[in-house]
Amino acid sequence: MSLKRNLILGIIFLISCLNVFAYINLSPSTLDKNIGKGAYEEYTLWNETSVPFRYKITPVAMEGKTKVKDMSKWVEVYPKIVTVNPQDSQKFKVYIKAPKDTPTGDYGTFLNIRQMSAPKIKGEENQQSLGAGMIIMVNVNLGIYGYVGDENPELNCTEPIVYKKDNKSYLKMKVENKTNRLVKVKVEVEGKKGYIYPIGDVRAFKGELLGFDHEIKDLKDMKAKNVILTDVETGKIIKEIKIKNN
Repeated sequence: MSLKRNLILGIIFLISCLNVFAYINLSPSTLDKNIGKGAYEEYTLWNETSVPFRYKITPVAMEGKTKVKDMSKWVEVYPKIVTVNPQDSQKFKVYIKAPKDTPTGDYGTFLNIRQMSAPKIKGEENQQSLGAGMIIMVNVNLGIYGYVGDENPELNCTEPIVYKKDNKSYLKMKVENKTNRLVKVKVEVEGKKGYIYPIGDVRAFKGELLGFDHEIKDLKDMKAKNVILTDVETGKIIKEIKIKNN
């Protein structure tokens, strides 16, 4: 009976661990900014469980990533250890500044976010025990990217086409990044009456050619007029391209 009871308790514990993991999240999940001038981002960790968690954030080099150069050695994280109480959130800040005369191009690093099993630090003696015991339940590498290069992005685009399939509307086009660094682009479709239909945000590395064949949700029988490409970093419109409707 003791063996059976221990097995049941073990299964319950495993399920609870999986449930705890499922409710941890982070936002935003990108950077995509000019590290030549100095790039700053504030990230938020949420804990929607009933157990407090502690995380350690460490910059880690992107090994084997041929599209980007390493920027991990320039990353500053504060604080490096974050404790998130149940049903709460906590922020950590990231600042990256490339040294003077850094070559133009795309750069990247991982932020390793590791859930810690650790003794309580000063001031936490009366708080609830940290979750996970001796088990590390979160150990993930969040890839973030930055650039050194021209201020204004340059994109080449094929003529966008909107076509119907199974009573749904789709946008088809290609976008090539001609800038000497990455660009984060917001893609939207403008309807005939000025309505804006979001397609999504996409990162285009230096020289990358992106193909779009995406559904335009809620367009229905409305006619599409233009595709609007906006620089996510600055909020400035890069291009507006007239749409060919099929």
